[in-house]
Amino acid sequence: ETIKEIRTNISPFCIPLKTMKSHLKQRARSKKQHESRFQLCVLLCCFITSPLLTLASPRRAPIVPSTRFFFRNNDQQQQQRQTQMLNIRGGGSDDSLYDASSSTASLTPSLRSLVEEAVRCNRKIVVVTGGVLSGIGKGVTASSIGVLFRSMGLRVTALKIDPYLNVDAGTMSPFEHGEVFVLDDGGETDLDLGNYERFLSVSLTKDSNLSTGKIYQSVIEKERVGDYLGKTVQVVPHISDAIQEWVLRVAKTPVSRFSTLGSHHSTKNDDITQPEAPEVCIIELGGTLGDIESMPFVEALRQLQDHLGYKNMCFIHVSLIPVLGSPSEQKTKPTQHSVKQMMQLGLRPDFLCCRGKEPLESGARSRLNL
Repeated sequence: ETIKEIRTNISPFCIPLKTMKSHLKQRARSKKQHESRFQLCVLLCCFITSPLLTLASPRRAPIVPSTRFFFRNNDQQQQQRQTQMLNIRGGGSDDSLYDASSSTASLTPSLRSLVEEAVRCNRKIVVVTGGVLSGIGKGVTASSIGVLFRSMGLRVTALKIDPYLNVDAGTMSPFEHGEVFVLDDGGETDLDLGNYERFLSVSLTKDSNLSTGKIYQSVIEKERVGDYLGKTVQVVPHISDAIQEWVLRVAKTPVSRFSTLGSHHSTKNDDITQPEAPEVCIIELGGTLGDIESMPFVEALRQLQDHLGYKNMCFIHVSLIPVLGSPSEQKTKPTQHSVKQMMQLGLRPDFLCCRGKEPLESGARSRLNL
């Protein structure tokens, strides 16, 4: 009897609970329908407005992914867009799409002419930098890369950048910097230039060795004469522009005794006595990347890559892969930090040349690929 009384008392409340459940279910269905209708309206609005957006900015991709029904891209326009991407700053075969005058309008007349000449001649520049520690083997790496270019039949020249304030290596102690290498024109330079001449079979000049003392001395001499017309001489843009002019001037200067390993005509006297303009210039940036004395050169090389184009100038970074632990394990963290610091300076390495006691393992290579 007690249970019957409880059921009779609860029964009036059971009906509202059932109706509430049904009301909640119906509300959820209507909410889903409203959401689907809203999504459909947004999609239709995007389809309607996307042709207008495409007409307003033809070089940008449409916001909504294209479909066969709503978007039918013209093959010719798509091919032209891909060609423009391949020819960024003179990097492709069609030089008409690259307007060197528009990208170098703010440069000085001397630097502008050198940049336009390098782009027109399709001259390539390879920069070798080093990280983690000094004396890691940048000179041998640059010389070996030059030998590979020579084996392809290309004419190669070299430039060594030393960040120290000395004008040349003639007054430096051999215990600190090694022996002095004297060139044919009497220039007292770094010993790396001897490696360049032996590897590349060329006769370099004293301009092939650039130091901070040399570049500052040339800028101060111009300021004393009045070439800057009373302007405030600063590191940027005067020192950086002077470095770029020096690099481009050395890159186009013919050097004697050119010979190619892959050519059978290299033994003729005509090819040896008549120097031609180089096709590739290899630049070695001395010291460790991130040193305060090499900052003007880093900034100048960054600007030079922006002027010449990313297809005409590349960076090769030489780093260390130490092996630690009783079960030998290759550590890639020093190289990762070195590349990170290089990217913070505005440079991005295109190739990594890793030095270690053992060949790179697959795991270390996969981590460095990131």
